[in-house]
Amino acid sequence: NREVQELFDLGFGMHHAGMLRADRTLTERLFAEGLLRVLCCTATLAWGVNLPAHTVIIKGTQVYDAQKGGFSDVGMLDVQQIFGRAGRPQFEDSGLGIIITSHDKLAHYLGMLTHQAAIESQFKKYLVDNLNA
Repeated sequence: NREVQELFDLGFGMHHAGMLRADRTLTERLFAEGLLRVLCCTATLAWGVNLPAHTVIIKGTQVYDAQKGGFSDVGMLDVQQIFGRAGRPQFEDSGLGIIITSHDKLAHYLGMLTHQAAIESQFKKYLVDNLNA
């Protein structure tokens, strides 16, 4: 893809499910080899591919939820999984996680990241679905 190649030449890459598999694989390899210095990607990359980074930035904390038919907040596990890419001990001495959110959500995410937010299981709510799965 010519547009992807132009980004690669500048040390930038992007990664999302809408890309061709070959372009995603190439992007992952170039980032892992250090040839791409900046990688813009969706949150799904944090769950599926082991690509450590020194700095991780979450730009925006609202994601579209098709089941709800609207936007909802990025969950605590997603934030921790994404931030877990920053500063992996086997690759870096330190790491940096940055979250960019609206002012009204700031206390919510600070509480989550400092473990001041209560965690409540939703298992019982979906028990019937889990048993029938």
